[in-house]
Amino acid sequence: MSTHGEAHDDFTQLIKLNGGSHVHTFYKICRDGKYFFMKRLRPEYASQEYYRQTFRKEYELGSSLQSEYIVRYYQLVDVPTECSLIMDYVNGSTLADFLRNHPDYFHQTNHLRKFLQQLCLALQELHRHQALHLDLKPSNIMLTAVNNDVRLIDLGCSYTDARPSTIGLSRHFAAPEQLDGSYDVDARTDIYALGRILLEMDATSPMPKHFREMARRCAAEQKENRFQSVDEILDFLEQPHRRHKFLPIVLTVAVFAAILIISLPFWGGPGWGSEGAGVGSTFIDTSNPDTLHLQILSVADRQVAVVPPPKGSKPCSGDIVLPDSVVYDGRTYYITAIADSAFFGCHELDNIHFPPTLLTIGHKAFDGCLRLGSIHLPPSVVSVGHDAFFNCRSLRHVAWPASATEVPGTCFHACTSLKSITLPEGVTVIHQDAFCDCRSLEDVDLPSTLQRIDRGAFYQCTSLHAITLPSGITQLGEYLFYGCKNLQEIRLLATTPPYISQIVEKSFRGVVRVPSASLEAYKKAPGWKRLKVTK
Repeated sequence: MSTHGEAHDDFTQLIKLNGGSHVHTFYKICRDGKYFFMKRLRPEYASQEYYRQTFRKEYELGSSLQSEYIVRYYQLVDVPTECSLIMDYVNGSTLADFLRNHPDYFHQTNHLRKFLQQLCLALQELHRHQALHLDLKPSNIMLTAVNNDVRLIDLGCSYTDARPSTIGLSRHFAAPEQLDGSYDVDARTDIYALGRILLEMDATSPMPKHFREMARRCAAEQKENRFQSVDEILDFLEQPHRRHKFLPIVLTVAVFAAILIISLPFWGGPGWGSEGAGVGSTFIDTSNPDTLHLQILSVADRQVAVVPPPKGSKPCSGDIVLPDSVVYDGRTYYITAIADSAFFGCHELDNIHFPPTLLTIGHKAFDGCLRLGSIHLPPSVVSVGHDAFFNCRSLRHVAWPASATEVPGTCFHACTSLKSITLPEGVTVIHQDAFCDCRSLEDVDLPSTLQRIDRGAFYQCTSLHAITLPSGITQLGEYLFYGCKNLQEIRLLATTPPYISQIVEKSFRGVVRVPSASLEAYKKAPGWKRLKVTK
């Protein structure tokens, strides 16, 4: 491992670059006439072992990789006064900037195929070293000024032998398994991000059909439906014409069949379906002024779900009342589910009233509903999907049912107006990043039934001053209170110290209050003994 007294001692230039983050800064530096790129921890973070360790792991991985399509790591500067990474300076632009400046470049199939092959070869090298990138996105892919060759950069979120984190993660390109608290990541997680990148490229600059189909397969929600390795993608790219000789015919037949199936429900009469409609049939509840799009889940149990409207439809707005039941094809059906992304991006949705028949709410169901002010989930609800209320910035009040025993990952992430949350008796788990970046959150009332709080659940809750953790807690995830700069007191009611690794930053100056009889046990317990523990 290479180190220097100071990173800039033998450099003739030190030019600060745009970008970076609140943790690190970027520089263009020159040594012996050659330019390098330097990523340096800001002084206030250079003293914290956690951030230094992330730089060490990034260097350890980056310096071991041998691919012309991955930026080369040269040096780690790890001394008391500084922590920096030195790597190749790539003369070029990020894929994000390149697409803005050259919107038609990838219209040429040979350009697109070359780009994908090089990017897959970069991922292949990572995966060969039993490593994953986990933050693949247009700003982490560069194209050189000469020949537009790929250079994969920023291995800061990569991991080999540690559990992945969502802190700093770009959620738009993140796979479901990165966000649902399962941490069940593998090579197909990077493949998902590749698919999302391609679909975004296709939205602004349409690509040939077989590439679009490839992108959709990469970005499948279920891992088993994706390409299983980058080797499969490379094989796909090498023989596209033979593989897709009959694709236009197949797609035409498939589209016609889909149109036929979707149209059938509307042939029975105005606004309603025909006789014999089965599971999967979709229809519109024309009796409802909010024009709900519904899908049959069960004919026998007469259950339907609210589903996303067709692409191009006007988003829902104002106040919406979901009825207890709807009549379709002469039968009464009950709304028991809100499907994934059903109200995604409804920026002008103010309120929604749920029926007492509701059982489940899907992933991202209300993601980005910026004006949604309050949520009252009925006691019938048993499960809520990850990101269900992500980025609902106006959300101020939440009534959570006891029947939903787990608060899912990133459920209320970035709900920046939420000031208090009370979870009822019956809730047992708060998953990863559930209340991450809820910067107005001041009061948290947790039930005695709570057993586990996962990684980063209250990350960056900057208004939180004190919190009481109930007696049933047995495990607290790492980074739980990172970024909670005003947190002064953590009160634990558990007589046995819960397992922890790093729940607060080293700069934490608050106190941890524990039961008197357990004071000595906490002072000796791993993770707790470095904190100011008192009774």
